[in-house]
Amino acid sequence: MFTTKMTKIGAAIASSFIIVSVANAATPGAYAGIGLGASNINASLKSDNSDPVFPINMKTTSGGVGGKLFGGYNFNQYFGLEGNFATYAPTKNTQTVLGANLGTIKYSMQAVSLVGKAYFPIQQTFNLYALGGVSEVYSTVKASGNSVDITTNNGNDEFIGGGITSTTKTHKLRPVYGVGASYDVNSHVNAGLEFSHIQGSGNINNSLKAIPSANMLTLNGAYNFG
Repeated sequence: MFTTKMTKIGAAIASSFIIVSVANAATPGAYAGIGLGASNINASLKSDNSDPVFPINMKTTSGGVGGKLFGGYNFNQYFGLEGNFATYAPTKNTQTVLGANLGTIKYSMQAVSLVGKAYFPIQQTFNLYALGGVSEVYSTVKASGNSVDITTNNGNDEFIGGGITSTTKTHKLRPVYGVGASYDVNSHVNAGLEFSHIQGSGNINNSLKAIPSANMLTLNGAYNFG
């Protein structure tokens, strides 16, 4: 449902860009900007219903506001390089047994990325682009509660009790790719819409150090220094 909402929002905004498109795609030179929009960490854990008397159920809450700061350099109107720092809305898994709350397992994520951007000019002021590169992903998993059942890094179950909190931090290089559309408001100001995806690593149901996949859809504003 969250992905469907992101797609509908993106389609509506992209349509508005096409309607107003009238000045030179991908202005060469340095630029910097900010993006704000919707994000999602794909960290929905499976529930354990193996015990017919006391099955462990899991409720996942995910999706919310995400954003990024970015800066880059366009070598010409067809190719550029960009670096950015992005932060994602957390995903929270709540465990229950017979309606009683056992605790939570919360995923948070930030990423520092370097990507190449290939532009496809549509009109003088409007263009589409594709991006791809690598992200240094920083994942934090926090388990807390009265008796939270977590999966350790060797694949064994472990219970955290007595209000104790367990925090696992992991960072790893992962692929990132996406697509976007941009519009030159004038020779220095640029607005755009961008969707990006970070490819995760490992199985989050088997290891706390697994990196979940993550998506972000942002409205971007940038200033071109050229």
